[in-house]
Amino acid sequence: MASSSSLFLSSPPIAPKSTRIPPPLSLPLASAFPNSLRLHPRRSLTAAAALQAEKQDSVKLEPVHSPPPPSLPFRVGHGFDLHRLEPGLPLIIGGIAIPHDRGCEAHSDGDVLLHCVVDAILGALGLPDIGQIFPDSDPKWKGAASSVFVREAVKLMHEAGYELGNLDATLILQRPKLSPHKEAIRSNLCDLLGAHPSVVNLKAKTHEKVDSLGENRSIAAHTVVLLIRK
Repeated sequence: MASSSSLFLSSPPIAPKSTRIPPPLSLPLASAFPNSLRLHPRRSLTAAAALQAEKQDSVKLEPVHSPPPPSLPFRVGHGFDLHRLEPGLPLIIGGIAIPHDRGCEAHSDGDVLLHCVVDAILGALGLPDIGQIFPDSDPKWKGAASSVFVREAVKLMHEAGYELGNLDATLILQRPKLSPHKEAIRSNLCDLLGAHPSVVNLKAKTHEKVDSLGENRSIAAHTVVLLIRK
């Protein structure tokens, strides 16, 4: 009986399984790219993106046109004006001559209320202010009645398709007291605007003797208007 060691030595050795190494993958797409874009396979996405960008560069884009502005149901405008008061000049407020020893220094009649009413309407319409439309450098406006400016602003308002919803104005002056003149001023303002008195409000305040307004050296006014589409 042969020993186990001799049996082991006489057994033919078991050949290991052959390991086949596949040939390297060919990249047929590489030849489709220009030399400048033959990149590592891991960067193929970058190459594709570069080709896409190159194609986009060759396409002429159509110009983008901005949409027309929206047709708003209402518009709000604010006006402000201030004039210096000087002795010997007439004081005109809202188209009404007010007895006083001082008046507004201005190129036109210096009507501080009507000026800020015009600015409020122009502002609501998105137009330039009164100084640009009626510049003080134009001699034809020298001493002009501010009612001319109001009528032009009202005309522009109607041409744009709006009408006055309501108006709220505040006059600021130390003297004279406006209580005796408020209704005459408001009535004339309604006539100029073509508005019912119920939608035109007028207030007057002193400046508690503070700065030029309180020292009777100037007069100011604020106006807010609401325009409603017809």
